[in-house]
Amino acid sequence: MDLRQLRYFVALAEELHFGRAAARLAITQPPLSFNIAKLEASLGVQLLQRTTREVALTAAGKEIYKEALKILALTANARELAGRAARGEIGAVHVGFVGSAVLTPLGERIRAFGAIHPDVDVVLHELNSFEQIDALQARHIDIGIIHPRVIPNGIASHSLHGEHFICLLPADHPLARDRTIDVRELRHDDFVLFPRHFSPEFHDQIVALCASVGFTPNIRHQVRHMLTIATLVAKRFGVSIVPRSVDVVTLPNLACRPLGKQATPSELVGIWRDDEQGSAVLSMLHALGAPVQQRELANSPRLA
Repeated sequence: MDLRQLRYFVALAEELHFGRAAARLAITQPPLSFNIAKLEASLGVQLLQRTTREVALTAAGKEIYKEALKILALTANARELAGRAARGEIGAVHVGFVGSAVLTPLGERIRAFGAIHPDVDVVLHELNSFEQIDALQARHIDIGIIHPRVIPNGIASHSLHGEHFICLLPADHPLARDRTIDVRELRHDDFVLFPRHFSPEFHDQIVALCASVGFTPNIRHQVRHMLTIATLVAKRFGVSIVPRSVDVVTLPNLACRPLGKQATPSELVGIWRDDEQGSAVLSMLHALGAPVQQRELANSPRLA
């Protein structure tokens, strides 16, 4: 018994006429009769009563017809699920991210991907860059969004987003009256920043920005999250330099001002295992803007 025999039998059971069933199946009558006979032989029962005038289902045929419909429906469903899995429409994707990433357009792309693919379970994990690389290698996450750093072998990477830095100040700070901030004017302020071990390259980038105008920032307070940085600045613990996307944070007594002339922008990098084959993961990477190779995903939307 095979699926073709079941399809032939269902068509004949519904038409109760060999000629009409053969036409419905787009075949001739001999292969139809041959496959029905093979099905009966494999089951060891007669499924049809044949006369020169009519075809009728036996009691066994009526039961097999009901079961055949179920089997063919399950087969069609399995085929559909396989196709959706291949296109990255079902499954799970675990995405690691540094805190500021969700404030950028990448956060909206991740949300939009989940809306377009409701059967893909998108799970977010806030981790620093080191933690994401470890989690990726341990297969605890599928994609990471990190600050630029040296990437180990076996991990692919691609720049996903870049933006300028801004300055966070208490709203009553004298410089908050200025439209733009000259970094040199921050030389006497205490800074609120994350610890260097949290993200060395990103930390060093901010320190280098200050060094480029002749001073080393006095990092007096070190905290892990961007929202905590913004809160401490609003509470007058110091000033900070952060990616521009943080300006969506609104707090009493918090001012966000663009910096004047500055060098390298803040950057976010996507990372993933270079042997990644999961279609849902590749579909998410495509949506984020990574140049992944996609066989089945040629029609997946790239989100703006």
